[in-house]
Amino acid sequence: MNLRTLCLSVVFSNVMVQPLLAQNPPLGFVTKLGVDVDVRSGSRILIDELAANPVILPDLPGPVAGGSVVPQIQFRGGNVQVNVPSTDYTQIFTRFRPFVHAIQSEVSTAAFGHDIVVTYNDSTGIHVSPNPIGPGLVVDQVLLSSFSVSNDGGKSWTKGRMPPAANATATFGDPSVGVDRHGVFYFANLGETPTGHGAIVVNKSTDGGNTWASGVVVQQDDGSDKEWLAVGPDPVDKNRDNVYVTWTSFQNTGCQLRFGSSTDGGVTWSAKTIYAPAADPNPVNPQNCLQFSNVVVDGITGSLYIPFLHFSNSDKDFIQVLISDDAGASFHFGTFNVPGAPNPTVMSVLQPGELTECGGFNFRLTIHGTASAGPGIGGLPRYINASRMTLQPAFAARNGVLYMAWSESAGTSFGAPANTNVKFMRSDDSGMTWTAPILVNPTVASDTQHVLPSLAIDPDPNGVHVSYYTQHSNSSVDLDMANSHDRGDTFPANRTVRVTTTSFSLPPSNIPLSNAFPFSATNFDRQIAVCYALGEYQSVTTDNGTVYAGWGDMRNLITEPVNALDPISGQTHSKPDVFFQKLKAQ
Repeated sequence: MNLRTLCLSVVFSNVMVQPLLAQNPPLGFVTKLGVDVDVRSGSRILIDELAANPVILPDLPGPVAGGSVVPQIQFRGGNVQVNVPSTDYTQIFTRFRPFVHAIQSEVSTAAFGHDIVVTYNDSTGIHVSPNPIGPGLVVDQVLLSSFSVSNDGGKSWTKGRMPPAANATATFGDPSVGVDRHGVFYFANLGETPTGHGAIVVNKSTDGGNTWASGVVVQQDDGSDKEWLAVGPDPVDKNRDNVYVTWTSFQNTGCQLRFGSSTDGGVTWSAKTIYAPAADPNPVNPQNCLQFSNVVVDGITGSLYIPFLHFSNSDKDFIQVLISDDAGASFHFGTFNVPGAPNPTVMSVLQPGELTECGGFNFRLTIHGTASAGPGIGGLPRYINASRMTLQPAFAARNGVLYMAWSESAGTSFGAPANTNVKFMRSDDSGMTWTAPILVNPTVASDTQHVLPSLAIDPDPNGVHVSYYTQHSNSSVDLDMANSHDRGDTFPANRTVRVTTTSFSLPPSNIPLSNAFPFSATNFDRQIAVCYALGEYQSVTTDNGTVYAGWGDMRNLITEPVNALDPISGQTHSKPDVFFQKLKAQ
């Protein structure tokens, strides 16, 4: 972190906060109301921490449940765990806190016929060993990208690790998977080049997701984060499917939106920056940082749509959508035409989550449990069971009709405690005009947070499915799915189903190691970023009239080893795994 000085008071829900401000915020941080907020993904944090601290030194001692659902929404089997519990493991070294490797979360799903691929971040691919050239420990393996595959429609599953780029050694997660019209699967993640530089990497499977070729580097980019992949028809040669990837590149001048494309099935790639916004002296206007892009291909026209979040330095941020009708050769912005907005291409949104301290200077938006560690630096709250929030617009397109869902705080100021809802809107003219936003989730008094939505549409143009996490007033969490049968005009409560069969609690992801400056903290899985639990997205997809959901789920428990250096020694708590559910929604 850069040197910071106390210089400003900000009020959050009647709590006086004394944030520490940087003259030059580090890469991957945006200034909101004077507070430097971390917008990096959990994977990007891991990359940065490994680069900054290659040697680990010894530790010092010290919808609704019970509701009536229409018969057109049918479950096919029950919740199925797709990761393998036996691969979780713990490493113990003298004078160190235990290294518990047991987090599988952040899910992307694709399906083609009976072949289903679920991809996710997997901390069991991280390994620590004694430093061969000095004191301490070193991380000698990072294979954070894993997949599970079913070739029988979700009845049975096999797990594997995604191979790195050719001649490289590491994968860093942020999974995104897609499939073309011939059943060829493609997978994008953060990776590295053979020389150890950061990169966007894409793998390919031609056997239903069972085996994957070594990754191909889309672009070397040491500032890369939050990539997303889409596959669909070329707008001119409709017999050919193109593969596209977008991502954020953190640069000294701000955040760039980058774009990669392949017209030969992922063998070769071209890449470029498609948007690099400038700073604006007016804090309420869009600034020079963006994040959470989500590239989508219209399966009929081949047009590209790239929604993303564009930050301001004030309470509200903005959703924008870049559009290309020529396979990414050129782009223009869709228009929202919101009265009072800084320009016609932006729609203002209030990000979900409460601004909390996730260890020291890491300020993040989270949902959380009730266990508090007291205020930290500057007086921001610290919650032991927390999961960071993002606002990545969920999106789909068919024949010029666009569907978008997002999670938004019902409060009035950035980071203040408030309920959160999922909203939806549709454009019938390729993004030039939009319907008014409507609520997706039912209003239930005991349900306080509805976050991290994913969206899929059916071949039947009436079918729209939005899955999202619901947190209840007792802090437990479920995955719910809202289903529209009128193109998203309505999401009736009796077409909303609870996907999870068991509610779960967030795990201890922000455990204090110090209650004094610098207020350091750790996840129970200490190599994973603090406040990382649910991951930054879950996934819903459709194929042949069937809906498939994959999500991070914490119904399973783990017991910590007894160790004097472990602040939660011997405790039993929830842990993230990956679950899957198959549904029919007519």
